[in-house]
Amino acid sequence: MGYFKALMIGGVIALAILVGALVLVSMNGGDGDDGGSTATPSSVTEQPSSTAGGETAAGTATAAPTFAPGSEEVALDVPEAGGSAPLAAGNYRAARFRPEAHFALQDGWSVAFDGARFVHLFRGDDAGANCVCLINPDGVFDDNGGERQPLPGGGTVDDLIDWLTANANLKTSNPSSLQVGNLSGRQLDVEVQSGVVPVDEVEYLSAGDQRFKVVSGERQHLTVLDFRGSPLIIAQRSPAAEYNGYFTFVEQIVGSLTFSN
Repeated sequence: MGYFKALMIGGVIALAILVGALVLVSMNGGDGDDGGSTATPSSVTEQPSSTAGGETAAGTATAAPTFAPGSEEVALDVPEAGGSAPLAAGNYRAARFRPEAHFALQDGWSVAFDGARFVHLFRGDDAGANCVCLINPDGVFDDNGGERQPLPGGGTVDDLIDWLTANANLKTSNPSSLQVGNLSGRQLDVEVQSGVVPVDEVEYLSAGDQRFKVVSGERQHLTVLDFRGSPLIIAQRSPAAEYNGYFTFVEQIVGSLTFSN
């Protein structure tokens, strides 16, 4: 009996040792890892999707450049007649334009003309497709590119707006008032009046040697500002289908624009 009793006691002890060993293995993960490490959540989380260059999904830039008075400016310079020059992002001045204009640009702009009454900036490869022009008008064309006539009435912003909206060759939106810096003015859209004009373009503004026109399939936005009693025009030209997306770029220039003597 003593022998069997001892054997039973030894079996209980052995069983206790085996159970303890199994418990230890379970606590250590049961996979034989020396470090006994447990699984941890990934430290990489999914970031919200975005587009490059501060653009929305629609492709229109949302971060407007800011013109800082007194900061370094670059004078516009067209290398030769009929040519163009790309412009890096930065502050610019149209020193030949009267009154002198100061503004900020993002990358992607080029200059095609820089004169006393007309400045022509554009994006892309086609200077006539998506562009913005600064115009100091000195006359109008009543009969689509005929003889130049003086600015209508007393040459004020309201007189020019009234002439534009009354022109049978042009389809215009209802004008609205706006403020650009310390200058007040009015704005409206301009298109060729379909079914009235026998040709696909209408010349309607004169600015020195330049004749400004609107063509079929194009939509223009005119911001007409009062500068010391005379009109200054910021004109956007875009294919009608691209108007809304391109308008944001023009707003950025207008928002930074100032004039000096």
